[in-house]
Amino acid sequence: MDPGQRWRTGAGACRMIPAAALDDYLDELLVLAPADEHKPIEQAPLPVAPTPAPPRLAPMPPRTPVQPAPIPIPRIAAAPAASLEPEEPVSSHSHRRAADRSSRWLRLRCANQAYGLELLKVQEVVLATPLLPLRGTPPAMLGVMNLRGQVVPVMDLGVHLGQAAQPGTGATRIVVLEEKGETLGLRVSAVEDVVNLTDHQIEPPDSNRAGRIHSDLFRGIARQSAEPVILLDASQLLVPTGAAAH
Repeated sequence: MDPGQRWRTGAGACRMIPAAALDDYLDELLVLAPADEHKPIEQAPLPVAPTPAPPRLAPMPPRTPVQPAPIPIPRIAAAPAASLEPEEPVSSHSHRRAADRSSRWLRLRCANQAYGLELLKVQEVVLATPLLPLRGTPPAMLGVMNLRGQVVPVMDLGVHLGQAAQPGTGATRIVVLEEKGETLGLRVSAVEDVVNLTDHQIEPPDSNRAGRIHSDLFRGIARQSAEPVILLDASQLLVPTGAAAH
């Protein structure tokens, strides 16, 4: 059947073709239709705009290290060299200070002669006490005494200095010396007082006087009053203590 003859048109009217004829017409369309008509329509990919490349940055110039500004250092003027010759005011001041230095001395007596012992070396002064004699000792060594449990050798100071032995009286005392662990008791006729002596009050040893006593025991003479006081070196008196004790 001619497909162009299925629909008949007349003057202002339309006539439908029978149903059997319409089915045949549809079957022909299916047979004649190309196979590509039944494939899904593939959509063309949308055009993608190209991504612009990032702008290229110009290379930075190399950094020049910043040198710190130098700190100005003040120049210190050198001190003038000290003069080798002392000035007059300093010298007089030094002499004045030497004259002001003083020391304390214990004034005691052996028979009629006054003596002095530096107070720093005196441990204490005690009453005369019975002594235990020692054999084979010098005449001046009287013996040993018990001083609160300590054995202390006792020497007659007057006899040691060349005087005659003096009898004991109520004023007799024993002066205990101590230095560097060594102790020694000195029997004297009396203990008078403590005096302060400056350096200019102590005269150098007298050769005539030193000839009558041991020169190494003689520190000088203090003429603080009309009667001169012979100053003795306590350290020298303590020297023979160890030999006497052993």
